[in-house]
Amino acid sequence: MRTRTIALIAPFDDKGNVLLLKRDSNQHCGGLWSFPGGKIESGETPKSAAKRELMEETGLTGSDWKLLGMHDFEYPDRKLSFLLFTCSCDKLDSLACESEHAWLTLDNLLELPMPEANVELLNMLYTESNN
Repeated sequence: MRTRTIALIAPFDDKGNVLLLKRDSNQHCGGLWSFPGGKIESGETPKSAAKRELMEETGLTGSDWKLLGMHDFEYPDRKLSFLLFTCSCDKLDSLACESEHAWLTLDNLLELPMPEANVELLNMLYTESNN
Protein backbone atom coordinates (compact mmCIF):
# COMPACT_ATOMS: atom_id res chain seq x y z
CA MET A 1 0.00 0.00 0.00
CA ARG A 2 1.45 3.35 -1.07
CA THR A 3 1.65 6.19 1.46
CA ARG A 4 -0.03 9.46 0.49
CA THR A 5 1.51 12.64 1.84
CA ILE A 6 -1.02 15.23 3.00
CA ALA A 7 -0.43 18.87 3.92
CA LEU A 8 -2.87 19.99 6.64
CA ILE A 9 -3.29 23.51 7.94
CA ALA A 10 -4.47 24.73 11.33
CA PRO A 11 -5.38 28.32 10.40
CA PHE A 12 -5.76 30.69 13.35
CA ASP A 13 -7.77 33.91 13.39
CA ASP A 14 -6.72 36.98 15.37
CA LYS A 15 -8.61 35.70 18.45
CA GLY A 16 -6.71 32.39 18.57
CA ASN A 17 -9.54 30.28 17.12
CA VAL A 18 -8.78 27.43 14.70
CA LEU A 19 -10.76 26.73 11.53
CA LEU A 20 -12.16 23.23 10.98
CA LEU A 21 -14.05 21.98 7.94
CA LYS A 22 -16.65 19.23 7.83
CA ARG A 23 -15.64 16.51 5.39
CA ASP A 24 -18.11 15.74 2.61
CA SER A 25 -20.06 12.52 3.20
CA ASN A 26 -18.62 10.87 0.05
CA GLN A 27 -14.99 11.47 1.16
CA HIS A 28 -12.82 9.24 3.33
CA CYS A 29 -13.86 9.97 6.96
CA GLY A 30 -16.98 11.67 5.57
CA GLY A 31 -19.08 13.67 8.02
CA LEU A 32 -16.14 14.20 10.39
CA TRP A 33 -14.38 17.51 11.06
CA SER A 34 -10.77 18.16 10.14
CA PHE A 35 -8.25 20.78 9.15
CA PRO A 36 -8.14 22.18 5.62
CA GLY A 37 -5.60 20.40 3.44
CA GLY A 38 -4.92 17.82 0.80
CA LYS A 39 -2.41 15.85 -1.23
CA ILE A 40 0.95 17.32 -2.09
CA GLU A 41 1.22 17.36 -5.88
CA SER A 42 4.27 16.24 -7.85
CA GLY A 43 6.98 18.89 -7.80
CA GLU A 44 5.24 20.86 -5.04
CA THR A 45 6.85 21.64 -1.70
CA PRO A 46 4.80 20.81 1.41
CA LYS A 47 4.49 24.51 2.31
CA SER A 48 3.34 25.52 -1.18
CA ALA A 49 0.81 22.66 -1.08
CA ALA A 50 -0.47 23.92 2.28
CA LYS A 51 -0.85 27.46 0.91
CA ARG A 52 -2.64 26.19 -2.20
CA GLU A 53 -4.98 23.91 -0.25
CA LEU A 54 -5.86 26.68 2.22
CA MET A 55 -6.77 28.98 -0.68
CA GLU A 56 -8.71 26.29 -2.57
CA GLU A 57 -10.71 25.08 0.43
CA THR A 58 -11.28 28.35 2.29
CA GLY A 59 -10.40 31.32 0.07
CA LEU A 60 -7.95 32.43 2.78
CA THR A 61 -4.28 33.31 2.60
CA GLY A 62 -2.12 32.88 5.64
CA SER A 63 0.97 34.46 7.12
CA ASP A 64 3.49 33.35 9.77
CA TRP A 65 3.57 29.80 8.40
CA LYS A 66 5.10 27.17 10.64
CA LEU A 67 5.53 23.42 10.21
CA LEU A 68 4.57 21.78 13.51
CA GLY A 69 5.48 18.25 12.58
CA MET A 70 4.76 15.05 10.73
CA HIS A 71 2.54 12.14 11.68
CA ASP A 72 2.04 8.82 9.89
CA PHE A 73 -1.26 7.02 10.28
CA GLU A 74 -2.59 3.81 8.76
CA TYR A 75 -6.28 3.21 8.17
CA PRO A 76 -7.38 -0.27 7.03
CA ASP A 77 -7.56 0.96 3.41
CA ARG A 78 -4.76 3.59 3.22
CA LYS A 79 -1.53 4.89 4.67
CA LEU A 80 -1.26 8.63 5.18
CA SER A 81 1.64 10.84 6.13
CA PHE A 82 0.47 14.20 7.48
CA LEU A 83 2.49 17.40 7.62
CA LEU A 84 0.75 19.86 9.96
CA PHE A 85 1.23 23.58 9.40
CA THR A 86 -0.13 26.54 11.31
CA CYS A 87 -0.69 30.02 9.96
CA SER A 88 -2.42 33.26 10.88
CA CYS A 89 -5.38 34.48 8.85
CA ASP A 90 -6.32 38.09 9.41
CA LYS A 91 -8.37 38.85 6.29
CA LEU A 92 -11.42 36.72 7.03
CA ASP A 93 -13.71 38.64 4.68
CA SER A 94 -12.40 36.38 1.89
CA LEU A 95 -13.54 33.21 3.71
CA ALA A 96 -15.39 31.05 1.19
CA CYS A 97 -15.73 27.42 2.27
CA GLU A 98 -17.63 24.92 0.14
CA SER A 99 -18.19 22.76 3.20
CA GLU A 100 -19.61 23.51 6.62
CA HIS A 101 -16.98 25.19 8.79
CA ALA A 102 -16.41 26.31 12.38
CA TRP A 103 -13.91 28.48 14.26
CA LEU A 104 -13.11 26.90 17.63
CA THR A 105 -10.77 27.57 20.51
CA LEU A 106 -8.12 24.93 21.12
CA ASP A 107 -10.04 23.89 24.24
CA ASN A 108 -13.19 23.25 22.18
CA LEU A 109 -11.70 21.31 19.25
CA LEU A 110 -12.74 17.97 20.70
CA GLU A 111 -16.40 18.99 20.72
CA LEU A 112 -16.63 17.98 17.06
CA PRO A 113 -16.12 14.40 15.82
CA MET A 114 -12.75 14.08 14.05
CA PRO A 115 -10.87 11.35 12.18
CA GLU A 116 -8.82 9.00 14.34
CA ALA A 117 -5.61 10.27 12.70
CA ASN A 118 -6.23 13.75 14.15
CA VAL A 119 -5.47 12.72 17.75
CA GLU A 120 -1.71 13.10 17.31
CA LEU A 121 -2.16 16.27 15.22
CA LEU A 122 -4.17 17.84 18.03
CA ASN A 123 -1.40 16.88 20.46
CA MET A 124 1.04 18.81 18.24
CA LEU A 125 -1.21 21.88 18.40
CA TYR A 126 -1.64 21.66 22.17
CA THR A 127 2.11 21.23 22.70
CA GLU A 128 2.85 24.24 20.48
CA SER A 129 0.29 26.42 22.25
CA ASN A 130 1.86 25.59 25.65
CA ASN A 131 5.35 26.66 24.52
